[in-house]
Amino acid sequence: MRKRSGIISITLGIIASIALLLAYYGYSPSVSRPDLSGELRSDTIVIDDIQRSYSFYLPNNLPDQPALVFMLHGSSQSVDDIRAYTAYQFEQLADQHKFILVYPEGYKNNWNDCRKTANYPARAENIDDIKFIKTLMSHFQHRFGSNSTKSFMAGFSNGGHLGFRFALEHPNAIGGIAAISANLPSASNLDCVDKGAAVPVLVMNGTDDPINRYHGGRVTLFGFGDRGDVLSSIATAEHFARSAGHHGAPSETNYILNSQHDDPTATKYIAWRGNQHAEIMLYTVTGGGHTIPQPYFRFPRILGATSKEINGPAEIWAFFHRQIN
Repeated sequence: MRKRSGIISITLGIIASIALLLAYYGYSPSVSRPDLSGELRSDTIVIDDIQRSYSFYLPNNLPDQPALVFMLHGSSQSVDDIRAYTAYQFEQLADQHKFILVYPEGYKNNWNDCRKTANYPARAENIDDIKFIKTLMSHFQHRFGSNSTKSFMAGFSNGGHLGFRFALEHPNAIGGIAAISANLPSASNLDCVDKGAAVPVLVMNGTDDPINRYHGGRVTLFGFGDRGDVLSSIATAEHFARSAGHHGAPSETNYILNSQHDDPTATKYIAWRGNQHAEIMLYTVTGGGHTIPQPYFRFPRILGATSKEINGPAEIWAFFHRQIN
């Protein structure tokens, strides 16, 4: 009887320890929703007999021909998740700078990107996410008088990979992309046709990312859900720099001063600019994880450190805005 009681106590202790670890590494504090001039709305559209959902934010007093920004969530996330994970910064930026913000919802919470090895539902069922996004682009462009040069796409993780797909296969449909926590698939894992055309691209990756390895290699979700091999972050940026017509080393390197005393990360960016070529940037967050740098929301610890020293959404919008001017 004592032996059985001891086994039960040990088992309960192990369960309690696991629960504490999950709570510690999986918890994120909530972020207050900001006061905005407009209202977030949701709608659906049918693409290839499949009902697709999306949300969009229209600030008050939109100008003529406003910019259009798509923000794509990561795999297994939702629109509500990416809104919280970016601390609602894109909505505040849309309010401040008067652009249209669209949050498409992935098919079963993921996107059909260029990674041949990946087998999540959107890829397994060959969902036409390009058609979905292009249809939404056309809708908002026609309604508000914008065009492809003012249409941009930012994406986190799997969402960033769909941005890569746009840049590779449909370069004339987009004014620029920003990919966070994502590297281009390696040649053996690439299932898209690279047209080799110039597109402004920003890549923002952490060196301690446990999922999308900064220096390249196999992408898994902590050993599960094999996504195949990817290039390194620098090789990803160099690929787009060559497509844009840049030659040699980046034209600019900037180390960002860390003013956050409790932040162990450090950030620098390199950029290829000038000579009428598309702008290419790589933000390297030393010590950063599979996270979006910004000082307002801490990602679950299991994904690594969230850098506070730069506001990733603000940096992304500034990059997009430069492509307009």
